[in-house]
Amino acid sequence: MRKFSIIGLFAVLALGGAAPVYSQSGGGTPGAPPIPSMSGTKPASPKRTTAAPRKGSSTFPEETRRTDAGKKKGPVTTVTVELLTGPAGVGMKARQWAEILGKLDVVVTVRNGRSDEKLGVTERKTGGSLRSVQVVGFLDNTGRINFPDQTFSEDDADKLAAWLNELRLYGAQGDPNGRPVWGLTKEQFGVIHTALKKPLTAETKDVELTKAVGLFDMPKEHPVRFSTEAVARLKERGGQLKVSQSLQGVSQGTALAVLLAEQGLGFRPRRLPDSTIELTVFPLEEKSNVWPVGWPRENNVPDTCPELFQFKNVELDDEPLDEILEAVTSVIKVPILIDRQGLTAKGIDLSQVKITYPRKKTTWAEALKSFTYKAKAKPEVLVDESGKPFIWITPIDAPTRAQKG
Repeated sequence: MRKFSIIGLFAVLALGGAAPVYSQSGGGTPGAPPIPSMSGTKPASPKRTTAAPRKGSSTFPEETRRTDAGKKKGPVTTVTVELLTGPAGVGMKARQWAEILGKLDVVVTVRNGRSDEKLGVTERKTGGSLRSVQVVGFLDNTGRINFPDQTFSEDDADKLAAWLNELRLYGAQGDPNGRPVWGLTKEQFGVIHTALKKPLTAETKDVELTKAVGLFDMPKEHPVRFSTEAVARLKERGGQLKVSQSLQGVSQGTALAVLLAEQGLGFRPRRLPDSTIELTVFPLEEKSNVWPVGWPRENNVPDTCPELFQFKNVELDDEPLDEILEAVTSVIKVPILIDRQGLTAKGIDLSQVKITYPRKKTTWAEALKSFTYKAKAKPEVLVDESGKPFIWITPIDAPTRAQKG
């Protein structure tokens, strides 16, 4: 048996009469790291050969085989355009625009505007598969038509046609692609964020990926769906891909982002043509605007995660870094999550990185920085959707997240 001595990590808790140590996934969980004995030895455990996700037979739920949700047919949409004019009127230009818009298959009205009228785009449902979009713009004395986010001249007929077709397809909010916050309104984002800030109650370690996704408590109206590209990625990797770490207790948004990232995947809210919103999974390299692993903290690190600044006596003798991180998690009660995909891409296997640390009184912040540096990795303190801190272990040359504190 190998010597395992983390003085202060476990012994100081026992001597201080503290509560029993438990892991992130809860006391008694089978996936919890073994607790070293007070004699300085550790019971033998199965040797870990790799930190990468394990493989077996391929399984995909029937739902992942469905046609890409983005091809779902939207409601039949009619577009009505009202052009408001000023007191002087713009008779000739009004007739010209009425002719242009009429050719674009919209109902056009040109009239004098009132001072209290506002420009904008609204919609209403007139039946289960019928939708009406009303566009109110202003025809100025230069002959241009103006909308809140758009201005068109007579030479912009093609651009105008493309915009109106976008409204027919997606409704008043338009095409969500390329827009801030995934093209969602404040209210829509709030609904998604509320669902994703709930803590994940189930254990994920060693659970097959698609089965683990099924453990998330998501609203039925906002399901998680794998795109055809994501399904192809999983099949390329082959086998029964399992989640390599415990995400129990972490908010659902961060947990989902972490377990998908292990396989080079990410997710984002996707507003479909019928106005429903799904959480769609894509390969990371194909979609840069995916839901992030954690969010910038509001405060500095000591205020966000004071547990990292407790002084303890620490001593290690040739111990695997992945087991050390699990042990530290169980002591400080703050999740330590691993960027498996990022580390694997750099050829880093935490189970193969052995740490020797002469006995020293130090903070967890300094100790973790020292441990991970040997693996060419670094710890970063972020917060999940509920505002709770976690430590993200990522390659040392990965971009550092901009923080507010």
